Amino acid sequence: MATLSPVPALAERAPVAHGAVIEGDWWLAWSYDPPLLIAAGLLVACYLRGLRHWPERTRPHPTWRTALFLAGVAVLVLSIESPLDRLGEHHFTFHMIQHELLMMVAVPLVLLGAPTTPLLRGLPRWIHGGVVRPLAASPLVHRVTAVLTHPATGITAISVVMWAWHLGPGWYEWALDNRLGHDLEHASFLLAGGLFWWNVIDPHPLRSRIPHLARIFYVFAGAVPKDALAATIVFSDGLLYPSYAAAQPIFDLTPRQDQVLGGLVMWIGGDAIHVLAVVAIFLVWYRRMRAEEDAAAR
Repeated sequence: MATLSPVPALAERAPVAHGAVIEGDWWLAWSYDPPLLIAAGLLVACYLRGLRHWPERTRPHPTWRTALFLAGVAVLVLSIESPLDRLGEHHFTFHMIQHELLMMVAVPLVLLGAPTTPLLRGLPRWIHGGVVRPLAASPLVHRVTAVLTHPATGITAISVVMWAWHLGPGWYEWALDNRLGHDLEHASFLLAGGLFWWNVIDPHPLRSRIPHLARIFYVFAGAVPKDALAATIVFSDGLLYPSYAAAQPIFDLTPRQDQVLGGLVMWIGGDAIHVLAVVAIFLVWYRRMRAEEDAAAR
């Protein structure tokens, strides 16, 4: 496989989803999306405001949770605003790195920040009283929430979203060349990732329905469809995404090598996150078991 060394050439097609093609030094190809930056800024401001308005806390909210939440938002913003986004127009591999960061890194970090209570407390009073309270009291909302947070929904959502966008007829090309398609793709990845990781992480005060140790099997079950998709991409006989054959590469990779490498990023990178999640689940379970045993002994 060829090395990742830059080649001095410009792209031949004119994509629109990620902005203009890269010209000159690729590391200077940052994006500027005011709606995303404003939304991220408001999210962080609301979270921090909620912490300030939560003086008498009913449960611990250590500093590391706040740090993880902020790190998750930072990963989300950088994955879309950094040169990684524009490189995704030229190389399938970098688009896969971006997707993995969104679903497998940014979403879990945000959920580990236990954002529910801080965000609710950080909302303006008129939104909290006029919108949140009526929704929280609605039986319909309760039923919809019960379906969305079901473990089967999480696995189904992340599997369908991944397979549809990568192998659905024309879906990937549409997302690559159309701004609306690109935004919908990323939004669906974030939503599906949230539904999946919700049942692994327990974003306090909300609780997963899955017994703690059984979440190991849930994580493995969620990895199987994604691994099958990655294997399909890696071992495909031909090019699945014609746009990359038309785009001039920034790095010394043929379209076929780029496709294989991108599939491996999805496969190995995703599995690495799943293994870390399994280790974390086991360690948390073991710590709780020891604490319960110590309490019983006392």
